[in-house]
Amino acid sequence: MPEEFHISSLVVHCRRENADQVATTLRAMNGMEVHGGVPEGKLVVTLETATEGEIVECLNQVQLLEGVLAATLVFHQFELTNSSEASTGRLQI
Repeated sequence: MPEEFHISSLVVHCRRENADQVATTLRAMNGMEVHGGVPEGKLVVTLETATEGEIVECLNQVQLLEGVLAATLVFHQFELTNSSEASTGRLQI
């Protein structure tokens, strides 16, 4: 079992004509869920990872997808699985 559990939220801006394909690609990525915004090209995405480094890797992968204009981390929370401590960070945009 991983020692940490990370939940992040992203906003992925993409070209409207590519939004369906971008959403399909994101849904196929491990730990990613698309919650809305596809018709507007402003996808609301959550990401679950075991480490902070995986968040960075996934964010970089998303930013390199065809049709993606920007991918921004807007929320990050992590919990230590062997402790009751948790940390929440909100990024100001």
